This record gives sequence, C-alpha cells and structure tokens, in this order.
Amino acid sequence: MDRVNAILSPIARRAFRSLLPLALVMILAIGTAVAASTLFQTPAQDRLASAQAAYETARRAQIRQEAARETQEELVAVWAVLPARTDFGRLILEVSDLAQRDHVTIPGITYTLQKMEDGLALKATMTFRAVGQYGAIREFIHRLETTGPYLFIESLDVSRAGREGSANAPVVFNVRVVTFLRPDAAPAGGRKA
Repeated sequence: MDRVNAILSPIARRAFRSLLPLALVMILAIGTAVAASTLFQTPAQDRLASAQAAYETARRAQIRQEAARETQEELVAVWAVLPARTDFGRLILEVSDLAQRDHVTIPGITYTLQKMEDGLALKATMTFRAVGQYGAIREFIHRLETTGPYLFIESLDVSRAGREGSANAPVVFNVRVVTFLRPDAAPAGGRKA
C-alpha cells in the first residue's frame, strides 16, 4: 500500500480506496456466477445425456415395432395365399390335370403330410414320376413352377425310358413337389382364413 501511496496522487488514492470495495464485490460476484453456472450446468448436461439415451432407446423400440408390424402383415398375406389342408386333394388333381394337358403321363402320386416345428403350417410333399416327350415334360415342369406362389420343386432327376439311341424315346422325370398348407383350425391368437 505504501508503494501505491507513493505513486498515486491524493485524488487517485481516494478514488482507489473508494473503488476497492466495489472491485472486491465485482470479483466475488464473478466467482459466484462461475460457481453457480458450473453447479447448474453439470446436472443439466446429465439430464440432456439421459434424455438423449431415452430417445434413442424409444426410437429403436419404435423401429423394431414397425418391423414387427410389417412382418406380421407379410405373414398374413402369405398365410392367405397358402392353400388350406382341405384343398390338398384338389391340388393333387390340378397337378394331374396339368400333366394331362401337356401330354405327360403320371402313373401315380404319393404324398406325405408333416407338421412343422411351430405347429402352424403343414408341409405337404408330392412325389411322382412323369413320363413323356422331353418338350412336353419341360412345358409341364414350367407350368408346375408358375402355377402358384406356394408350389416348390424340391428335387428333380431324369432318365431315358426305352432304348438309349432312340431320339423319340420317352423321358422319365422323378419329381418331388413341396407346398405348405394352412391347417383346418385357425392358429392361436389368429383368425381362420
């Protein structure tokens, strides 16, 4: 303080003494403002981070829910296209009629029905031999594949019937066709289609 008195004039010394408490109050106010800002800002940042995490969780849940809804709608559409268990006999007759239209002989059709693991659908397998000219069988196979969205050729092998050197010898195809059937009863929680 002696140095300040030596350097400053008497008016400056009086101004310095009167402004010193004001300067201390200002420094105290700035310190208090910084402390208060830190105390209020940290919890606000924590609340913001938790709100963002909750938003992301809710957004992911909504995306999963929308995907599940779309999958459910697709399953309902597929379920509606599948033939019913009671229509399987008609389906076998349609395959036989299709073969006759293409001049293909099917001596007999064997079939098996198998419950799927989930218990909702039945897997129906038709196995038969198709005998005829190659072009006719090729047309029959093409029509069989394009008949509906529910028939799948699981296996197909061919051999020539008769003499091997004959160009007009009939061809024998062993065919296994698979389809899935709706059971007679409606699935649990669903409606009968």
